[in-house]
Amino acid sequence: MDPITLLEQLIKIESDSEIARIQDFILDQLSDADLDSTGCIIARKEGDEPGPSLLLNTHMDVVSPHLEFERDGGRIKGRGAADAKGSLAAMMSAFSAVEPTAGSVELVISPDEETTQQGLYNYLSEGIDIDFAIVGEPTGLDVCPAARGHYDLLVTLTGESAHGATPESGVNATRCAAAAIARIERLPQLTDDLLGTNSFTPTIIRGGNRPNQVPDHAEFVVDYRTVPAESREEAISTIEQALDGIRCEYTVDLYENGSSLAAFKTDSSDPFVASFQSHTEAETGFTPAIKPFDAATEAAFFAPYAPVVVFGPGRISDGDQPIAHSAREFVPVADVENAAHVLTEYLTTQLD
Repeated sequence: MDPITLLEQLIKIESDSEIARIQDFILDQLSDADLDSTGCIIARKEGDEPGPSLLLNTHMDVVSPHLEFERDGGRIKGRGAADAKGSLAAMMSAFSAVEPTAGSVELVISPDEETTQQGLYNYLSEGIDIDFAIVGEPTGLDVCPAARGHYDLLVTLTGESAHGATPESGVNATRCAAAAIARIERLPQLTDDLLGTNSFTPTIIRGGNRPNQVPDHAEFVVDYRTVPAESREEAISTIEQALDGIRCEYTVDLYENGSSLAAFKTDSSDPFVASFQSHTEAETGFTPAIKPFDAATEAAFFAPYAPVVVFGPGRISDGDQPIAHSAREFVPVADVENAAHVLTEYLTTQLD
């Protein structure tokens, strides 16, 4: 299964707003695969002898809007080229090529990583017995054993409406939102030795009904990036404490259509991590960095069960210019070929 031909086909299938077509395509390509009730596609191969249980994971969904496939010299352009259809093509190619004689390999393809992550969360609700997981995201072929978490939190503020000519007779929820944001931006940051600091970024904001009416309702979303010391509950509590004493009534909840991913950190000296880095270097001829992944990732779901790294072709950005999720999204052809080769040879070595 040629990963470049496969990537072209994957990009040409729109999967930003619905995934039925790409699910059908993947199932047609992988004879060992089934569609799980969670929306995940699951494929598994097992040898006859005892050996490690390895898992590959990436996602089939992408962000909007769709961008058409284009081959531009050594680059492949289009929506999902970097995030994460390049990884998907490499993992499908590697999975198809390997025939374990010992141990097992499982390929789990998530349906909604870019939105709610419920598919993989539900698939893993009863746990999983694995020895090592590799999650496909655009790392530039670096090996990433850690990432900050990401919780989208909805702050809702309730005031009291009044006539715009007599604002003092009401409680302005928009002013409360402004005060709340100012407080959140002054919060002290926690620091992790590998992942750096946590962060709290206001993103979506809504409020008011009429230009001449003091608004009694406002809401905004906080993009909260966590370090491993913070749980989801602690993130919510941090925002609640920042709002204590504000004039409006308020609630802080998970944003319904947002992310809910914990931070994770795998020991970089773990034997599986060390062997995968050494293998990547041997197969590509360059030394991959051991570094945190820039974005939150579903790798966090595997961290309670086994060591996990993030690895894949392409990058989220090149310096100060965005790549993934942008109008210029692309992946180097060589990255996809190298990723497929590294994964194929690693699986073969581990499962032989």
